Amino acid sequence: MMQQVVDAFALGPVEASSELRSDPRWPVSLRVTATGLSTVAEFARSPYARQFSESDCELVALLPEMSPDSLRMGAILAFSLASGQAAAVSLERIDPDLRADPTWTPELSDCRVLYAARSSLGPAVLRVSKLRQIGPIRPVSEPVWDWLIRAVLSGERVHVQQALDKSQLNASRLPLLAPPRPGKTSAWISEHLSAVSTARMSRGPASQPLTKFDEIAIRAGLFQWHDLLDESHELSQSIEGQGDNLLGDYWHAIMHRREPDYSNAKYWFRRVGNQPTYRDLRARADAVLADCPDKRSAIWRDRLQAGSKWNPLAFVDLCEECAADEQSDLAIAARRIQYAEMSLLV
Repeated sequence: MMQQVVDAFALGPVEASSELRSDPRWPVSLRVTATGLSTVAEFARSPYARQFSESDCELVALLPEMSPDSLRMGAILAFSLASGQAAAVSLERIDPDLRADPTWTPELSDCRVLYAARSSLGPAVLRVSKLRQIGPIRPVSEPVWDWLIRAVLSGERVHVQQALDKSQLNASRLPLLAPPRPGKTSAWISEHLSAVSTARMSRGPASQPLTKFDEIAIRAGLFQWHDLLDESHELSQSIEGQGDNLLGDYWHAIMHRREPDYSNAKYWFRRVGNQPTYRDLRARADAVLADCPDKRSAIWRDRLQAGSKWNPLAFVDLCEECAADEQSDLAIAARRIQYAEMSLLV
């Protein structure tokens, strides 16, 4: 029986011209074109993007590099793609140790894709018929995520597999403690977040439908999730003091901490009071700091749980101390704690 051929385009140096790559252990063969391009954004602006959308194969793959692991994962994804799915992607976990991670799911569906887009993608396999139906990838900063969001929000399903290296912390995708204001490169995700209806975000238990305040808080959280602080601020401010657990005010506090306006953040954290997520957040922060090699982490472990409760004001202080160098060991720990906080909220 002949193997199915997948049209694959690999980023990275040009090591060879178009050629067929196969392995007896693979259920498919990859017809690989080495593009010589560095990023997916460059690929989306190149002539290869048109070849990608107009391939004569049933499936096309975009590989981040021409490595054996990347080729193997491309083949695995192509084989795992079910007939009713538009794509299969390899997703690199932001923090593999975090259980309450809204980016991770075996299949992207509905608004979950908007959270998942925080993660980075490994190899991705798309169905050509769906590319023709939904439209080609667009020349934006994250063209594959942009296409996946368009596909999922139009009713398509996307299979997800975890990247081969399950232990590596993807620190580059951890939210920054004090992110710069986004430029034009963020317009594509802002467009999606603004367009999605609140009805699609309000799928709580039937016995406890979300209120309009919760829906606005969710949208504020989504904008904050993607570092769109101004948009998040406008939404959270519109529901000041309203809704169960004051979730809008909680996002308001996070926004000011990241702005950064630390005294204002503390003011809002005092207003939200004790939160249902604090117990889990305290436990997660303790585990992250226990794993941190920075000697100061022991001091911060004590400060963050003074009196056996989570101390959000002390966490503001930790973020302030770390914001000058977001790549230090202590800053990475603080970013992991912040990611856990945001994940528990959403």
